Formats: sequence, structure tokens, C-alpha cells
Amino acid sequence: MQWDAALYCVGALSKLHVPAYTRLDTRLGWRATPELELSVSLQNLLDNRHPEFVPEGTSRMTEIGRSVYGKITWRF
Repeated sequence: MQWDAALYCVGALSKLHVPAYTRLDTRLGWRATPELELSVSLQNLLDNRHPEFVPEGTSRMTEIGRSVYGKITWRF
């Protein structure tokens, strides 16, 4: 079994009007055999969404939401 966690602290981007935010991601992995690994990752656990940037030519901010990903790795 493997467990990883990452904490990201991002300062405000004043020119883009994006506030500072903190993001927490984690991953749990299991190597079932030397060839097969299964994992699940959770991203943005501290907020259900946070702004990251404003696309050029618009005033609408792009927000990144909470995510869950599954992964299967087969080595041969």
C-alpha cells in the first residue's frame, strides 16, 4: 500500500484578480502484483472549488472543482 499527500499554497495573482488559495491532494495506491497497480486520487479536498485564472478577453473566472480519479497501471 502507498499513500501520498501534497499541500499547495498559492499566493494571490493580483493582476488576474485571483485570490490566494491552499489545495490538498491525496492518493492511495495498492500494488496487487508486480505487474498491476490500482490507485485512487482525490484533488482539491479543502474547497469544493477555487479560482485559478481569468481567460483573456473575458471577466469570468475559471474555477477548478474537487475531483476523484481512478487509475490502473499494468506493467509488462
